[in-house]
Amino acid sequence: MNVSTNPWQWIAVACIFGMWSLPLFKDNPVYRVSQAVFVGSCAGHAIGVAIGNIKNYGLVPLFEGKVDLIIPVALGILLYTRFFPRISWLSRWPVSFMVGVGVGQSIYTSVRSQVINQAVAAIVKLPAETVGATLNNLVSLLGLLAVLTYFVFTIPQNRVVKPIAQAGRWLVMITFGVGFGNVVAGRISVLLGELQTIFGNWLGMI
Repeated sequence: MNVSTNPWQWIAVACIFGMWSLPLFKDNPVYRVSQAVFVGSCAGHAIGVAIGNIKNYGLVPLFEGKVDLIIPVALGILLYTRFFPRISWLSRWPVSFMVGVGVGQSIYTSVRSQVINQAVAAIVKLPAETVGATLNNLVSLLGLLAVLTYFVFTIPQNRVVKPIAQAGRWLVMITFGVGFGNVVAGRISVLLGELQTIFGNWLGMI
């Protein structure tokens, strides 16, 4: 076992154990210190990245001759007028601009991903180039029709529709189960990364 002499590794492992102390000892000072270190480091990193972006993508290109950047730089400066009561109303202009751009992008992204792309993905080729591809496309098409049948509540649940709707319900449950499994797998990968930090980078056992 070759224990690391890097002080940052010791700090990282101490923070990991501090965060793990919450389920063992509930709320405790060690956990609160680790949480404060995590939040503070994230906030500091975000501030550093923001300042770097202002410099690299705003001020430096502006002084190099890209005068069209004067508009976003001016809007950014106007955000700070909210700290001055007499001219605080000027901060509404950049805020309204950012909200408008955000709403426009979110509407486009939602329509593109949840309507157009899904509609395009639902269009499958039958028969396909190979038997396996044909079976995959057939299963995808039948599954789509079954799920859509389950969510159509205006059709009477007769002997034909009810089995299809039940199959769609099972497909929805399977999809949710797969999604939950992916979330659990992601959390396990985070745990494995922390164990790698402890037993590999810190203790040198791996």
